[in-house]
Amino acid sequence: MSRLAKNFAMSAVTLGLVTALICWLVAVRASHSIAASQSPVLTLFDQTAQSPTAQSQTAQSPTVDHAFSQPPATGPTVRVAVIGGMFFTGFWSALADRYEKQTGVHVDLVAMGPKDDIVNVFKQGKVDVITMHASDTMINLVANGYALDAQPWLRNDLIIVGPPDDPAGIKGMTDAAAALRKIAAAKSAFVVHSSTGSQEVLANIVEPGGIQLDAAHMTVLFDDPQRDVLKIAAAKHAYTLIGRIPFRIGRIPNAGLIVMVEGDERLRRPYLVAVTNPKWAPGVHFHEARQFAAFLRKPETQAWIGDYGKGQLDDRPIFFPVTLPN
Repeated sequence: MSRLAKNFAMSAVTLGLVTALICWLVAVRASHSIAASQSPVLTLFDQTAQSPTAQSQTAQSPTVDHAFSQPPATGPTVRVAVIGGMFFTGFWSALADRYEKQTGVHVDLVAMGPKDDIVNVFKQGKVDVITMHASDTMINLVANGYALDAQPWLRNDLIIVGPPDDPAGIKGMTDAAAALRKIAAAKSAFVVHSSTGSQEVLANIVEPGGIQLDAAHMTVLFDDPQRDVLKIAAAKHAYTLIGRIPFRIGRIPNAGLIVMVEGDERLRRPYLVAVTNPKWAPGVHFHEARQFAAFLRKPETQAWIGDYGKGQLDDRPIFFPVTLPN
């Protein structure tokens, strides 16, 4: 065989091997993509390394896997996406069970977890009802034509936590403005996340009260995940705002910080419920969605919200009702 022929043969063999390798990689990637598309919606929360309080709460509520393995309903169904705190406290399961018993309509929990996660699922047209904190994200779903009729239906609340030695002397206070004024006077360190929720709550308390937190002792977190707020505050020997639910159930490690101030209504944040726009997603269960959203705002449901979970996290309900027009 001539040298040219040998070189040609070797090139052909090499090309064949490379082609086979590429085909194998494409097949593996396609198989992975198909498996991922068929897997349950992911949540950033996990079920491990919980405090004793968190373990007791988990024992009283379904696991994440259970939420996504419900058998398909044979009757009318409303598909929902909710913030994770509603699920992990058992609140959502109790609420859905109450609705199903009253109406016979199955409440299918399609997605739960952080805001961005459930919005991504919602934008795939797989959800009839979505509920989360009042925010630009929620309102933009309406403004961009994805959702309709965003309405408030309950509130959660924030608390002020701080180092155990309590340098500003605020432990046990229930007036958030007075506590923040003492923090400012003591020039104690304060950490706040730049998220709309905590920053807006803080502004709505300090601005009307004319409270000036010392900029030299103030840290605003822009890039860090909200789950790192307590760790960063502890490192700075600082006070901070955090959601009562994730703090109480241990979803966010407390980093040695303890509760200082709670119970002030000014620390509460509203949740909105919205239904999917049928012009955007023609297959939406629009009638069931409207009925379910109306149920959340009924006086009877609001009264139930105001009683549910007392004694579970503390002596207050898990969530708080809103004041609705007659």
